[in-house]
Amino acid sequence: MAKIQHTSSSPVGGKKLVGQVVLAEVSRHDWGEMMCGCLESANHVPRDFLAALRGAPPERVGEGWADNHVYIQSNLMMPAVATASMVAAALADPLVPLMWRRSLIQVLSALCFGEQDDVAAACRDARGCKWSLYEEIGSGRMIDAASYAFELLMAFPEERGRLGFYQERYRANLAQDLHLENLDVHSMDW
Repeated sequence: MAKIQHTSSSPVGGKKLVGQVVLAEVSRHDWGEMMCGCLESANHVPRDFLAALRGAPPERVGEGWADNHVYIQSNLMMPAVATASMVAAALADPLVPLMWRRSLIQVLSALCFGEQDDVAAACRDARGCKWSLYEEIGSGRMIDAASYAFELLMAFPEERGRLGFYQERYRANLAQDLHLENLDVHSMDW
């Protein structure tokens, strides 16, 4: 496997930007063996992702590290599954800046709902992220991040009961179009 320099793990002002789980997930994949959407080796994807976490999320979701590299519009590229795992690890990492949560969930959604059904299904297998998504719904930090998390959890039919409970309990944390009177997850055709 290619060795990735983890510059974002070094302290900036005494604070680490990512924890060991993200770094372990990055190193678990052979990024150099994957062709990126930019027609280069995908080695740059985790480096660019870790570097991006130092600043504010870009205006266009995934710009500079996922968009046109891991996915192009709704077409998924070779590093999609590895990226889904890396993003799921970042969602679980308390060191990743909170301002990144909405963007990370949007990237994960793009990967889980991409056009290539087999690749999208493999991206959804990063199911460890589901508790991070439920945490986002319950946190009340950002309605848009909670709403994206809710919509992503709709990709998991086995979560219908739990998701319905969260929909009712954390109604105030979700966008109005996701309230029970507008979208009843219990009666959806999953």
